[in-house]
Amino acid sequence: MAEIMSEQTKEMTEQQRRELQEKVAAMSPEELRAFRNEQDADSMGFWGKECF
Repeated sequence: MAEIMSEQTKEMTEQQRRELQEKVAAMSPEELRAFRNEQDADSMGFWGKECF
């Protein structure tokens, strides 16, 4: 199964995406809230083939 990419992660390498996932997983609720507020919501859309 292919990994679902977003406009924000489509140009990241697999290693960069894995590091980001690990960083987010280790965040406290407050850090996660701040991280989410820093992100550009317009760049969060899915990229590539759509399926349901």
